[in-house]
Amino acid sequence: MCKRLRVSAPAKADLAHIGDHTRRVWGAAQKHKYLGLIKDKFNALRRMPGLGASRNDIAAGLRALMAERHIIFYRETQTELEIVRVLHGNMDVEALREGVLSVEL
Repeated sequence: MCKRLRVSAPAKADLAHIGDHTRRVWGAAQKHKYLGLIKDKFNALRRMPGLGASRNDIAAGLRALMAERHIIFYRETQTELEIVRVLHGNMDVEALREGVLSVEL
């Protein structure tokens, strides 16, 4: 059974930034293609929760799954899957650990 998907406000802002940047650099068609690939990963998570790596080093219960050049940070509850952030793979994970970047758990 697929879990309900909830995208946090910071993750929505991340997706908007990813879309804007992709459109500016590579055009509207690539923006739609790239965001579609990320959405496909969201759907894969709904079907198979637990994909990706545990990131308890950042926050308890946090998991991470690569989506092209971005990392989907998410957590799972009994009833839903929450997308916490969608950050570029080159981001400083230490900044997440130190609380410089919010993971809003």
